[in-house]
Amino acid sequence: MKTKLTHIGTFELVSLPGDNIFDIPAKIDTGAYSSAIWASKISQHDSELSFVLFDRSSPYYTGEVITTHDYATALIKNSFGHTETRYKIRLSAIVAGRPIRARFTLADRSANRYPILIGRRTLRGKFLVEVPHTVKSKNYQTLLLTVYPTKAVKKFVKGLESVNPRLHITLATYKDLDFIFGNLSSRIVLHDSGIDIASFDMVHFKTRAGHLDIAATCARYLQKRNVLFVDQTAVNYAASSKLYQYVILNDNGIETPGSFFIMNNRLSNSYDLLVSKLGLPFVLKDIHGRKGNDDYYIDDKLSFDRVCHENSTKKLQFIGQTYVENEGDYRVLVFGQKSILTIHRMRSNLKTHLNNTSKGASAKLVTSKKVPKKILNMCIAAAKLLDRDIAGVDMIKDKLSGVWYCLEVNDGPQLATGVFLRDKQAAFAEYMERELNR
Repeated sequence: MKTKLTHIGTFELVSLPGDNIFDIPAKIDTGAYSSAIWASKISQHDSELSFVLFDRSSPYYTGEVITTHDYATALIKNSFGHTETRYKIRLSAIVAGRPIRARFTLADRSANRYPILIGRRTLRGKFLVEVPHTVKSKNYQTLLLTVYPTKAVKKFVKGLESVNPRLHITLATYKDLDFIFGNLSSRIVLHDSGIDIASFDMVHFKTRAGHLDIAATCARYLQKRNVLFVDQTAVNYAASSKLYQYVILNDNGIETPGSFFIMNNRLSNSYDLLVSKLGLPFVLKDIHGRKGNDDYYIDDKLSFDRVCHENSTKKLQFIGQTYVENEGDYRVLVFGQKSILTIHRMRSNLKTHLNNTSKGASAKLVTSKKVPKKILNMCIAAAKLLDRDIAGVDMIKDKLSGVWYCLEVNDGPQLATGVFLRDKQAAFAEYMERELNR
């Protein structure tokens, strides 16, 4: 008796129930022979293969390390003509409601729109691909972000859905978003539903006035995850806020302290939420703050309420951040992708948590031996990620865990003010001459 074929379109949702991951978008490609799935941290030792499905930039990433002895290898030539080893593993999956077990090649699909590709070897004898079926049945989940949900905008959304029933539009404002950073990961979710904005098929930045840096943060987040967004100009805004920096740094392997951001209209009523995300004590700092200004240590609700009250009339946007126990921080000056000077700063007043020299902290020049080479390289990478030829990268070491975190990448690192002016001038003059003689 012939097996009944399941009719599918050119794009379907795939679930991996054994790994507790559901509704992953997949491309059905009859032009490809094999199937592939996005994987990272792939390692082979003796006869055991280990890997993690997806990576930290993916909304489907769990971080769970999977090990198996049931795998195959294949040698392929990449686009540069170099030979690479590819690994193939068996996975139990559900495609369009049909359980299957098939081989998938582990691959870096971070640059692909779809984290899973289903080839004809997997399709054979089980599925019938119908392009018209896709066109007729595909529903698109889109997110429309706006500054204010005016009546005109709401009417616009309803009109779009009425002229094209396949469009399902979620209307939200920037105030409806939660920004979560930490453990080398980033997430931007809708507060009420917890839905990751990267799970939408498209995000439309309807308006951005007054929220350019927040829109740019969202755009960079979506761009890294290969999610379509319009207008593309949103990503080109040269934002300098800590929020914008954190999504870029965490998405590229540079860890920042655990952080949580919501718009100020929700802040005063969110003490319990911040404690649940960050623990106590934590720090509240303005995302545009400089020189330690508008940076507060919170150890109870009283101190939190006082900060909210004192700043209620100011147009500041505070981000909550886990307090890092430390013995000072390090300002690493990076000129032209080279770490030039490192300044160790340490608070001298126990009544403050700030290590800024502008707040009275002591400072001394330290040798490169004081800071591990990999941390200096991380500072150079951080400056490069943010397209900064001149930067002051602030690093801090957790006194308890020994973990290094990046606090900020300053584009104006006090070259004409502050401490060690003569040393900074000499280093910068040398950099200028080096660039002029290139």
